[in-house]
Amino acid sequence: MAVSPGFRIGTIVFLAALAAVLGIVLLGSPSSDADYRPPRVDQSRMVLRLPDLPPGYGNGYLGEGPGDDGLFCEAFSRSSDRPDPVARFARTYRAKGCIAAYISRFTIPGQEPVAPVVFSGVMAFGSAAAAADAWGLVPTMLGRLLPGGHPPPVVEASVRIGAQTRLFHTVQFRYPFLIRGQQKTSFLAWRSGNTVATIVAVGASFATDDRVVAELAPLQQAHIRKPTPYTAAERSDAEVGLDDPAIDIPVYWLGRTFRPGGGLPPNRLFQSGFGEPLPEEPVGMGSAEAPQSPLVVDYRNIWLDTWTPETWHLFADSATAKVITSWKCTQKRTVAILGGSATIFGGYKENYARCPKKPPSAFTAWVDVAGVKIVVNSPPAPDFIETVNPYGSFKGMKAIVRTLRLRPKPVY
Repeated sequence: MAVSPGFRIGTIVFLAALAAVLGIVLLGSPSSDADYRPPRVDQSRMVLRLPDLPPGYGNGYLGEGPGDDGLFCEAFSRSSDRPDPVARFARTYRAKGCIAAYISRFTIPGQEPVAPVVFSGVMAFGSAAAAADAWGLVPTMLGRLLPGGHPPPVVEASVRIGAQTRLFHTVQFRYPFLIRGQQKTSFLAWRSGNTVATIVAVGASFATDDRVVAELAPLQQAHIRKPTPYTAAERSDAEVGLDDPAIDIPVYWLGRTFRPGGGLPPNRLFQSGFGEPLPEEPVGMGSAEAPQSPLVVDYRNIWLDTWTPETWHLFADSATAKVITSWKCTQKRTVAILGGSATIFGGYKENYARCPKKPPSAFTAWVDVAGVKIVVNSPPAPDFIETVNPYGSFKGMKAIVRTLRLRPKPVY
């Protein structure tokens, strides 16, 4: 599902906050300590992982490129001549760290309240002295992120991790993704050997946030003690949207990986989501954004929009639905599938008055099955017609509609 601008802004802001808590906001030039050597370690192996969280969490967003899948690892440094403890620390050590972001997309019945946003951070140093220096600066750097610059209060923590643990509370940090009243933040930071780490929970209740960080911190500590690769399979949240217990319609998909064969390429599930259907929306200059279906299942080159009988009119009456399907030169083929049928539409970039001799290059399909309608590769907008797609042929579209199958309901 698309990520809102507010969420993107919020995670970028919080990235700086979390980096500061870990001592990663290095404001100085490269190290002047010739004897210090940063460790050679893949710190992505030390963060909290998506499978560690309760059902319903997906990856957050930490910026385009690195971080767009919720994991950001980088050296946090920039030059500064400020004569303060943070600058002195920065001039002494070269540092890298990793941050992982997670958001709760749904909860399941009977589940304890969760924090809408959770962050995990880790920074490994090359010596105990470096870790001790970073640990001592945590309150100072956290205070810089709050109005007035005063460090937030330390409160009693219900859990002890590693050699030293601190729990901070603040209501002053502003996170744009959350609604008003959900801005309470619990930072649980700890030092374990040469590593400084943190779990952060942002939500509406300190009680919930404190419980969340206390439950998750030991799971991250296990990764710190025994780092293992954070695999692509573990990091994928493509199916999270299909596990939502609120889904009350049949879920048809192509599996985690679509392997049609016959010279057609495989295609992996990219993202999914269930939510409020939206009508076509004008965006100015005579253009519009396509309607949003209740259920979206997206692969890298294939997108499936499932509509119910009650919501179908939002799509069927739209300008988006009429392009290609109603054009003069569009060719149609009906394909029988298990439990229903599909109509494949093969057209062109535009509605020609005289039909081209070349084969169709713009394809979509409407599927009727199990009381729902599935639109395959609907145009993103009435004036946005895709003509470059590895499945852009009658052969490719037949392979898609004939592979559609019902996904079993999740078991929690």
